[in-house]
Amino acid sequence: MNSKSLFTGGILILLGILFLGKEWGWFHINWHEISRLWPLLLIYLGMIALLGKNNGSATVITIILLCIAIPTVLVRSCQERVGTAFNKNGIHIDMDDDHDNDDNDDNDEYTSFKGSNQKLNSPMSADIKSASFNFSGGAAEFEISGTSQDLIEADASLTFGNISLKKTGDSTNPIIDFALRGKKNNINIGEDNNNKINLKLNPSVIWDMNFEFGAGKADFDLSEYKVKNLSIKTGLTETDVKLGDKVDNLEVKIESGLTDIEFQVPESVGCRIDIDGGLNEKDFDGFIQKNGHWETSNFDKSTKKITLNFNGGLQSLKVRRY
Repeated sequence: MNSKSLFTGGILILLGILFLGKEWGWFHINWHEISRLWPLLLIYLGMIALLGKNNGSATVITIILLCIAIPTVLVRSCQERVGTAFNKNGIHIDMDDDHDNDDNDDNDEYTSFKGSNQKLNSPMSADIKSASFNFSGGAAEFEISGTSQDLIEADASLTFGNISLKKTGDSTNPIIDFALRGKKNNINIGEDNNNKINLKLNPSVIWDMNFEFGAGKADFDLSEYKVKNLSIKTGLTETDVKLGDKVDNLEVKIESGLTDIEFQVPESVGCRIDIDGGLNEKDFDGFIQKNGHWETSNFDKSTKKITLNFNGGLQSLKVRRY
């Protein structure tokens, strides 16, 4: 037995246990949690390259990696099933270490709902010039499109879980925290569940945006907003983002795992792409490679610029102009 056969056998056993448990209703498969283990694959490949697949040390390290991965995936996949079983009997178990210590702050505006169709908003005022928007969520379909006279409004169709909107900060530069999850636990969505979230933001505000979400699909049309900084962290997702030309300089940072990402940038804006990490596939139509970057021909002369910084593992990345 060598490390390659041991690793392959262990992965097949793990997948067999997961799908068997899903078919028998033992747990929901949490693909987001599984996708977070992708760095173990890089560790394994690096170990094989250094030690050789037949090396005894490589076999031992492979066993250790499997001993970490298999229990972690099983425990996280069983988490929601165990919590649901106890909740049905009136017993609540908090299986997450995240705590909202600021929920009782008198200066916070906090709204949350559970189930069915839900709408919420944060009113706009003339004092607001800029704002920070922090978005976090479990598995769902997320969409941002259109504008609102409010600072932000959300329209959600949820099969379970809740959405929340929290406003902090001062009157001229508020911080908006929008989340899709349980009060303490992140949402895990199975095949029979369909959560959809649509958001609209005020176009007159200068925005700093931070998105963090797991498995699902995201379609963000930000072309009508004044976005100054944009940060996206994703797990196992399909993500489409359309950017606009409402500010002179837009900095975009993307961290991702197993992800398909497509960006649209205006032809009138100069664009530069920097990549730190591996790529399965890239498509940069209209860009030229220059000094380790990919740039549009008008990047140096443009008064408006967009810089895309990608940092992640295996992914398909497309950037096209419109």
